[in-house]
Amino acid sequence: MAKENKKSAVGILSAGKTRLPLLSESATIIRNYLSETRWLVYALKEKPTFSREILRVLSVTKDNSRILGFTPVYKIYRAVESLYKAILDEKIVFNENLRVLLEKVSVKISEMCDLIEKEEFEDLMECEIRPFLLYLDKAEAGEIFNAEILDKKKESQSSCQDSDGEVSGEDSVVHIQSSKVGQLVNMHEEMIARSYIIMNQVEILKNALRDGDMRTARDSYKQIGLDSQNLQASLLLSHDQIMSFIQDDAFLAQHQDFQGFFVFANGRKYLIPSEFVQDVVTESPLNYEEKQNQKFLIYIQENESGSERNREEIPVYSLGSLLPGMAQRGRAIMDSIIIVSYQSQKIGIIVDSMHKFVSLIQKPMPPVFAHFPILKGLAFDEKYDMIPILYIPEILKRFRAMRPYDVKKFESMVKKHTNRVLIVEDSETTRLIEHTILEGNGFLVDEACDGIEAMSKIKESQFDLVICDDEMPRMDGEIFLDNLRRMENYAKVPVIAVSNTEIPKADVFISKADFKRDDLIQKIKEMI
Repeated sequence: MAKENKKSAVGILSAGKTRLPLLSESATIIRNYLSETRWLVYALKEKPTFSREILRVLSVTKDNSRILGFTPVYKIYRAVESLYKAILDEKIVFNENLRVLLEKVSVKISEMCDLIEKEEFEDLMECEIRPFLLYLDKAEAGEIFNAEILDKKKESQSSCQDSDGEVSGEDSVVHIQSSKVGQLVNMHEEMIARSYIIMNQVEILKNALRDGDMRTARDSYKQIGLDSQNLQASLLLSHDQIMSFIQDDAFLAQHQDFQGFFVFANGRKYLIPSEFVQDVVTESPLNYEEKQNQKFLIYIQENESGSERNREEIPVYSLGSLLPGMAQRGRAIMDSIIIVSYQSQKIGIIVDSMHKFVSLIQKPMPPVFAHFPILKGLAFDEKYDMIPILYIPEILKRFRAMRPYDVKKFESMVKKHTNRVLIVEDSETTRLIEHTILEGNGFLVDEACDGIEAMSKIKESQFDLVICDDEMPRMDGEIFLDNLRRMENYAKVPVIAVSNTEIPKADVFISKADFKRDDLIQKIKEMI
């Protein structure tokens, strides 16, 4: 099966080497993120002894790397952060060898920045960073090492890239380069070692709790969490490598003849064949034109000079109105619309969300599903789950026959109050990330850069939820929440602290180091 681009939190869609443009919000997030990251590249190379300033920026940019899904960058930043903490704690002394190592690390980060800027996320996720992590760990531990070896390792890896495993198609046997097997074996040995480290930390924790040594217990607890996270990351990376071996199979390579878009409707996953798709667009529900209870999308095609070339009114329908399952409650701020055409007929299909463009194997629909003409067949996704393939001609026919009354009934069923959320955060990049996640899930979002600006906004508007950081200029999160809870209309408004430390009077705490998009949305749904 063809390799699929890894996706970041900003929802990049890719089809081989053809990419759909980033949403403007996502582009701004990436631009701000790269600005922070390139400053760190400069500082690590030109001013590596500015330890406190580098560590301050590292703390924010490291968390943003994880939130955006740039795992290789996050891992390197985490190792560099630990190194600088050791320097500030005077556990190690800054020397020339350390300066050379940080310079080479800065070059590697710069290369990954270039991949992010070019939207080459698959190449980013395949970046070889293990040697850098190894030498950063050695430096933090005060061990002797030679940073110049990193250049030799890079040359060796480059020379091996052109000699990947060959496939014997006749017997469907996968031939894998021995170095790849060696990497996988080393990774499993490392995971075994990490498991013993975790077991040792558990024993330390038990003894500390028995002796009432709470400081040691807290330190052990944190270390167990960190080692468990590292072990989980290694397991996921190992799984990806094994899957890449499977994807080299010659039989699968000869049957990648079906392409389409994975979409979600009513909480279920479907595939829309690309042969019917003319375009994928987003539009605010407020911008539709309505005629005789039918909504129309104004679809404009432009020529190279940017002037209007063609203007169409395309009827739009919600895919959820035809399919089983629980209808999505509350429309998003922007609708995801797939424009499909068949025999000169054209409609826009509104889906709950787009997943990605895929190339895969199609299987015929089992006979038991013969009475479902809107389904064409089955496909298997990356988890080997069976995904129904939608038959667009039949769907188009049914939408055309649908009465406007039925459309209105479905829309009224899924409408509800749109909740307003205030984000209080001093990092512009983090605000944009959280704003994009919330807005994509149907919330109205406002922002404040610190507690003082937030107090001004809550006096003007009533919010249903507040998301707050702790360390902010002028007024930090603890003082802000203390003031907030004194206001009668905000005494019971739920507050989520997304920060590095817990904030008193917040209802829920989510650590930036463990931030996950799904966790944030799940907590919000539980609270409001």
